[in-house]
Amino acid sequence: MKKILLSVAIMATNFAFAQITLEKTYASENLQVYTNATETNFYSVGQNLTTVKIYNSNHTLKKQFSPTIPAGYSMNISSYNNFILSKNIFNTDSLLEIVVVFNKYDNGSVNKIVIFNEDGQVVKDFGENYRFDDEFDFYIYHDNTTNTNKLRLYKENISSTEIYNLPTTSLAAKEIQLANKLSAFPIPTNKILNIVNPDNGANKVQIYDASGKLVMNKTFSSNDDKISIDVENLTKGIYIYKIGELSSKFIKN
Repeated sequence: MKKILLSVAIMATNFAFAQITLEKTYASENLQVYTNATETNFYSVGQNLTTVKIYNSNHTLKKQFSPTIPAGYSMNISSYNNFILSKNIFNTDSLLEIVVVFNKYDNGSVNKIVIFNEDGQVVKDFGENYRFDDEFDFYIYHDNTTNTNKLRLYKENISSTEIYNLPTTSLAAKEIQLANKLSAFPIPTNKILNIVNPDNGANKVQIYDASGKLVMNKTFSSNDDKISIDVENLTKGIYIYKIGELSSKFIKN
């Protein structure tokens, strides 16, 4: 009887593991995934690329194009930032959009950010000298105070933060809100962090440093639309702020 039970257990285990099956291998290609309410796409990521490739959910090639790479630059597509491939974030037509960074080293790293559509046409050329080192350097967020969607960039050569209004559709706005979960401004900040109340039943903001240590907390009323926290005394760096089960990051300058 014990042998029968053991055999059944082994068969059940093998059956459970058999549910994980390889669907597709893209040989020698590094791809990331974009999905929205109606479609899924895979797209090229990595450094020193020459061609942008976008695949359908069934793994057939949807579009590919080879942007003109400026002299002295290499072409990179991030696998880290949100909304590198998107639809209706930067434009309101039916075409996918992809963020491409041209990079060169000239007494330091110089980044040129260009947004293309899936046909290889330029949607927006921001030009040179933008920082593109982490997720906050190309930061798309929903501003609940104005009910608009925005992009935050930092221009290194003149030490300036730029905030752009985006012509985002309502469907894409939901994607942005879901991706960011919590919304705060300005990011980065050197004094006051304004957090939009997520209305999730919690009434306390907790702030943690990079090591996970709780460094600040503040209670607020459920009627407060905005929670303002003075973070001037925090040291420079990346922090996590949490309200209930929701959390996000901000930079203290």
